[in-house]
Amino acid sequence: MPHSPVPALLSRIKGTIACHHMLEPRDHIGVAVSGGVDSVVLLDVLARLREELPIDLTVLHLNHGMRGEEATRDQRFVQALSKQYALPCVDKEVDCPRYREEHSLSPEAAARELRYRFFEEAIEGHNLDKVAIGQTADDQAETVLMRIIKGGGTRGLKGIPPVRGRYIRPLIEVWHEELLHYARHKGFQFVQDSTNFQNDYLRNRIRHELLPILQGYNPAIKERLLHLAQMLGEDEGYLEGLTNEVTKRLVIGDEECSIPISDFLCLPQALQSRVLQHAFAGLSSGGVLEYPHIKGIKDLIQGGGGSKRLALPGGYWAMRVYDTLMLGQETKEPRGLAKAIDLTIPGRTRLNGFDWEIEAVVSDRRTSPRPDPETAYLDYHHLTFPLRVRSFRPGDSFIPLGMNGHKKLKAFFIDLKIPRAQRAKIPLVISGDDICWVGGLRIDERFKIGKDTRKVLQLTMKRL
Repeated sequence: MPHSPVPALLSRIKGTIACHHMLEPRDHIGVAVSGGVDSVVLLDVLARLREELPIDLTVLHLNHGMRGEEATRDQRFVQALSKQYALPCVDKEVDCPRYREEHSLSPEAAARELRYRFFEEAIEGHNLDKVAIGQTADDQAETVLMRIIKGGGTRGLKGIPPVRGRYIRPLIEVWHEELLHYARHKGFQFVQDSTNFQNDYLRNRIRHELLPILQGYNPAIKERLLHLAQMLGEDEGYLEGLTNEVTKRLVIGDEECSIPISDFLCLPQALQSRVLQHAFAGLSSGGVLEYPHIKGIKDLIQGGGGSKRLALPGGYWAMRVYDTLMLGQETKEPRGLAKAIDLTIPGRTRLNGFDWEIEAVVSDRRTSPRPDPETAYLDYHHLTFPLRVRSFRPGDSFIPLGMNGHKKLKAFFIDLKIPRAQRAKIPLVISGDDICWVGGLRIDERFKIGKDTRKVLQLTMKRL
């Protein structure tokens, strides 16, 4: 009888979970399941461990609308798989080709943005603590190699982090071949994504063409790439901590920032580059400066004269003004609402300059909230009337549902990867001086309905 791979693989995955502190008792985990072998095994492993850990599970599946009937097949497969495990399933269909065209993105970038937006909606709508993603050691090795090809420093070469915020990757230290062996041993069914075999994408060319060539030079090349990512990840973690401290001390400003040049030049070269990356990421919703940009800024700083200016990606700029380095954006954000608008309650309020109107309905506590990011359920008696709607302003903050403390709205937008140019078009519902709902995204923790709620205000965004 063939040796079972199950106990050893379970033990290793449990070790990864423990090492990176991925789970806490009673966590509610959304499991991203595409239907491929990696995600199917991830679901089975977490289902096996849910009583031991213990955790609750919900299956998540996004149909990107890119592969026609094949994508519909995958969605039905995941729905059936959820029933097999007696788990709730949250699935959604989106129009990725349209989104890609509207936002001028590559297919991979558009799919990624929509996927993580779906995850954030599921986190809010279903009270998830974390989302588990089935990326493997193979994905890690391919990512490192891809970033070597594109050009990247240690931050990029450390690869995919096992934990990033609410996202965990329990399979990141396990090879795809091991998962395939596990699935075959258990007799699992899974689906194949035909685009994984097309060499239109860089990752697929690396997987099917470049890695086999490199394995001819070193059969253990994937293991070496994985070890490289792990070592650089440890170094980067330490340097990142130092960078955070220095950035808080040196970088001043929000929408436009300044750095004292004399203090900056006293830093080691490695920290100089990281501080510039942090400052630029804060301005550009996580944008990245390539080596030529960093070198250009350093040359700008060390040059003589009064004011000089350097163009950066995405319409941003760097300017040396005597003894200060300034970073900012070339174009202003699109205007949102010219002034705050009072909401009609109950009734409908058209938001001039937006493609939306907000419908307000007052009901008793028997209202059953349904998970929908475009609908907010608020405790009527916690609100200060009249409610107003306005656009984003620098310095805005709120307490996102599920959190204890305030969070800058800008940081919230960055976490959701909402481009800076779109932020002014997101309606904010204001109660007194507080944001009670970031329209279409999340309500404030202080205004949620609870067991003592007697009256509910339901706000729904409707497209015009």
